[in-house]
Amino acid sequence: MVRQRDKGEPQEPRKSVADSEEVLRAKYLDYCSARVCDVFMELEEERVFELARAVEDKIGLTQGRLSFRDLAALLVEKLLGDMALPEFDTWSEEYKASPEKYDPYLLGLWKSGVPVDSGRR
Repeated sequence: MVRQRDKGEPQEPRKSVADSEEVLRAKYLDYCSARVCDVFMELEEERVFELARAVEDKIGLTQGRLSFRDLAALLVEKLLGDMALPEFDTWSEEYKASPEKYDPYLLGLWKSGVPVDSGRR
C-alpha cells in the first residue's frame, strides 16, 4: 500500500520491522545465542571440565588460572568453532522464507538490540 503525503504525492511504503536488516541481524544473533546455549546446556559436567582444560592447555595457562568469565567466553568460542551455524546471509534468506522455522528458537533477546522506534509506522 502506498501512503499519500499531505500534498498528494505518493509516499514510499515503509519497510516492515520484520524485514529490516537491523531486526534480522538482531534475530540472527539471538538465534545463534540460543543454539550455543542449547549445546552448552546439553553438555555433561565432565565434558565442560574437559573443554575447560583443553582451552587452558591451548593458551598455555595453568589449570584453574582463568576467571570464570574468561573461561566461559573461551568455552563459548570453542563451541562456536565446533558448531555449524549458518552465515548471516544464508540464515536471513531462510528466515525470510520460513520465519516459523526459526522463531521458536529465538529467546527474545533480539528485541533489546533494536531501537524502540526502529521501523515504527
